[in-house]
Amino acid sequence: MDLASDLDLHRESIQKGSKSFAVASLFFSKQQKIAAWKLYSWCRYCDDQIDEASVDLAPRRLEELLCLTKSLPAIKTGLPFQFRGLAEILSGHNIPVQYPLDLLRGMEMDVKNRRYRNLQELEEYCYCVAGVVGLMMCHIMGVRSDQALKYAVSMGNAMQLTNICRDIREDAERGRCYLPQDWLQQAGITESTMFLPEHRNSLVGIQERLLQRADELYREGFAGLRFLSLRSCWAVLIAAKVYSHIGELIRRDSDRGLTRRIYVSVWKKIILIVSTVKYLGPQVWWALRSRESVRLPLRVWSVK
Repeated sequence: MDLASDLDLHRESIQKGSKSFAVASLFFSKQQKIAAWKLYSWCRYCDDQIDEASVDLAPRRLEELLCLTKSLPAIKTGLPFQFRGLAEILSGHNIPVQYPLDLLRGMEMDVKNRRYRNLQELEEYCYCVAGVVGLMMCHIMGVRSDQALKYAVSMGNAMQLTNICRDIREDAERGRCYLPQDWLQQAGITESTMFLPEHRNSLVGIQERLLQRADELYREGFAGLRFLSLRSCWAVLIAAKVYSHIGELIRRDSDRGLTRRIYVSVWKKIILIVSTVKYLGPQVWWALRSRESVRLPLRVWSVK
């Protein structure tokens, strides 16, 4: 497979998997855009390998993904294009292999059908499947300060909490539940009873608590945009504004998205993209004021 063909496959992967991220990626530089596509296609591939596998097959799939990932970037031949792309960005952007391994650790939680006792445990999961993607993107985009890393984790976690709030019913149908178990107990509901009409208000209350936490994390994430280049800042801002709008749509929806999937329309995405321009003023000020040039992160993030 030649590089041009691989690039087409990476582009197709993000366009099919996430129109929001695909649009946001167009605002990166050419090199950053291609690297973001490669990262997305690997994440999407791993996610599909686990989600589409039977309960019996999923552990074996996970072990195969772990073995292939641990072999990178040393081995680059004879691999699926998604892993070839990951190998290229690991070496080209000095991304610690620990980051993709952390993402697979999050998928292991899904394979084991883990439940989360409290918000802290849930946010550990969010870090693994989303916050760590923000860390890898810091290497792709470059940062003015390693302070950007903690804000990237906050932004990724906020997006994952938004996903969880949107997909409560869909996850339940797959036998999964990401709602904090202590919150369910406090509300007097269980996984088997939470969709009963008499528990609707309690379930909506839990959903709202998660949305409020997501809002807090989005605010933290937005505060870290000053550590990016202006162009990268704009791309991340677009993705975050579109994603955070899902939370607003959930709140406005009479059903709270509990029986139908919430999505952002094309026209609304356009409006949100245009609206992000007004948020760039402070970022321009920070960019002009900063004495730090954009560089690769120097530290490796650890949640421990």
